[in-house]
Amino acid sequence: MGWDAIAALSGALTSLVIVVTAYAGVVQLRQLRAQRRDTAAIELMRSLQDPDFSHAFSLLLGVPAGISGADLRALGKEYLDATQLIALRCEMLGVLVHRGAVDFEVTEDLCGGGIVSLWQRVKGHALDVRIAQNYPMYLEWFQWVAEQYEKRSRLTQMPAHERHRDWTPAR
Repeated sequence: MGWDAIAALSGALTSLVIVVTAYAGVVQLRQLRAQRRDTAAIELMRSLQDPDFSHAFSLLLGVPAGISGADLRALGKEYLDATQLIALRCEMLGVLVHRGAVDFEVTEDLCGGGIVSLWQRVKGHALDVRIAQNYPMYLEWFQWVAEQYEKRSRLTQMPAHERHRDWTPAR
């Protein structure tokens, strides 16, 4: 075998190593993204299990959907505090969903119906604050994420226990 053949074989092997390395890098990046999304979903779940959030959630679900901002404020400080806690968490969630830091569909499965229901109860208050403070961006991401799930008719979807009745785990 001559030097030209060895050089050609060496060049081919170098190209193969580059292609295999690039492929391995792409696979690792995909795995890293999936791991990041899984971690974000777990952290989201933890934040929804917080006792303060659970209490605020229960309080607000006890008020009628479509309640006016004035009527919500008339319920007192406990309801306003609950509104603020829920609003800020859902605001952050909206940004995270929009930027792809947490998966849209996983978030919808975890809390999409709750987000829509909560927005229906907080909306009047949010619109009042926007006008009173001349701050149209107040709870903009909470509204955005709630509207995304409303577009998908989240509150009228078939419940998971019916939709996935015949589900079996992958082997």
